[in-house]
Amino acid sequence: MAQNVFLPPLTTIFGSRRVKFPIPKDSREDILFFKELIEAGQYRAVIDRRYPLEQIVEATKYVESGQKSGNVIVTI
Repeated sequence: MAQNVFLPPLTTIFGSRRVKFPIPKDSREDILFFKELIEAGQYRAVIDRRYPLEQIVEATKYVESGQKSGNVIVTI
């Protein structure tokens, strides 16, 4: 995540495009809301595919392809 801090200045120096990225602002209320959903069993993560660590390249290619419909899990 720290690399995102350096992207905006570099793109304006070396190119004509601008980079914007959101900075998440998690409040205590938001975190407690999600905690309650999880504890009540009302939250279900969508897992699209699982890859072993040895197939990290394939997992990255799949994510970058834009075809994923949920989370991609890499098992260690």
